[in-house]
Amino acid sequence: MKKILTVLAVIALTSTVVANAAESRLENYVNKKLSPITQKEKDFNAKMEAQQKASEARQAEYKKQQEARQAELEKQKKEAQARRQATKDAIQAEKDYWKSLKK
Repeated sequence: MKKILTVLAVIALTSTVVANAAESRLENYVNKKLSPITQKEKDFNAKMEAQQKASEARQAEYKKQQEARQAELEKQKKEAQARRQATKDAIQAEKDYWKSLKK
């Protein structure tokens, strides 16, 4: 009985070792066959990520340029308003001067 149990234990252990080896070989085979596909996927993902970063950089640069243009327009608008006000003030000062001479 002990011999049968020992033989069965050895068979079970051997079967486990053989199954693990077969699984390992199958996994290595699958990895070997899939590695070109995996590499292409990694390359594609890297390319897409680079394009995404470049797109974000372009968008940030465009936004920065838009803000600069908007700031320049605001500056010009304020300068024009100041010139108009200065002209109005000068005209009013001249009118006041002539009025003061008439009195």
